[in-house]
Amino acid sequence: MIKSKIKTLFVTRYLPYPPLGGAALRNWQNINIMRKYGSVSIVSIGSDQADQVELPGIEFWDHFVVNKSIDSWEKYRRKFWPIRRFGYPDVDKVYQKNILNQLKNSLTKFQPDIVIIEELWTYNYLKIIQQFPCKIILDDHNIEADLLEQNYGKLKLKVPRLKAIEKSFIQQVDQVWVCSEDDKKLLNKLYGKSTDAYSIPNTININDYHNIYQGKEDYPSYLNPTNHNILFLGQYNYPPNAIAAKILIEKIYPQVKQQYPDTKLLLVGRNSNSKMRQASQQDPDIIVTGSVPDVRPYLAAASLMVVPLQTGGGTRLKILEALASGCPIISTAKGAEGIQSEDRVHLLIKETPEDIIKGIVEIWTNSSLKISLKEKGFQLVKSQYSWEAITPNIEKVIFKLLN
Repeated sequence: MIKSKIKTLFVTRYLPYPPLGGAALRNWQNINIMRKYGSVSIVSIGSDQADQVELPGIEFWDHFVVNKSIDSWEKYRRKFWPIRRFGYPDVDKVYQKNILNQLKNSLTKFQPDIVIIEELWTYNYLKIIQQFPCKIILDDHNIEADLLEQNYGKLKLKVPRLKAIEKSFIQQVDQVWVCSEDDKKLLNKLYGKSTDAYSIPNTININDYHNIYQGKEDYPSYLNPTNHNILFLGQYNYPPNAIAAKILIEKIYPQVKQQYPDTKLLLVGRNSNSKMRQASQQDPDIIVTGSVPDVRPYLAAASLMVVPLQTGGGTRLKILEALASGCPIISTAKGAEGIQSEDRVHLLIKETPEDIIKGIVEIWTNSSLKISLKEKGFQLVKSQYSWEAITPNIEKVIFKLLN
């Protein structure tokens, strides 16, 4: 039981608010849970400008913009990353010297007891945080070296360098949080069981989806929820999501459309690629939204969600959102990885496009199956993947960290 007040600073790569996308939703989960134990402040570091908004319950939010134009020294430094021990492009892109001092000022102003730093891309800022008397937690949303190997296995130079960064990072922090027991096992396999790692699952605030579950949420005016609307949520510059969108466009949607002419494919999320946009231009029933302020209207309009992921890491918040909304789900085993769900109880597990199409037809023709998936899926997310369900887990690991 945590009795004393704790001051927690979050250092994030993504804007914490509004919480759009999986990484931001996970950050927002942890931010709100840590508010139960004391004051919380946030530092975000990224290339996007942030609206100056006051976040409820947050002492301060400092946002530092990484300039797209860099000086000659930074260009030289990045050019030679392959011969530097811990050089890596995505890590270097987030780092700028002037932000070190800005971060130091935020740390001095807040004097945190705990700093929770998001993902390893902020690795170069660790040295400043270590100058302060605080405990440091790395929230590793994905085991990044494994994820890189899944998607870019032929680029042999990148994988060992990313492993070196990830290993160095986890050896220098006090705790590592990962999204599932599967990720914890993988982390221990790659970097040794001495790592003080804990599974902190992705969860959602189920109250945010209550109106969808009850059928009371508004949906986009150009969509009719009585039609056959297939939904996929994602950030499409993430390779596994881009591949999944391609499978939906080329292999699943055309076959379903032949059987159900009113079918629409909803690809919702930012950073769509040219092939997705071209498909949308050729077929108006393929809807590529780009960034949206809120995904809930699309969940309300969806007949079902299809998650044909072939690679990836962590756990998919899109599945949790669908479960909380009462939206039936068909997913590959990889897509549902890390979620303690059962095939034909909480969702359907299908591996091939042909089997996914059969699953879509089954859900659309079997109302009792659809109702059962809705009810049991909601109970799963409420009991295991809600903020209320995960709070005791976080309290235990924080107590261990401070005692």
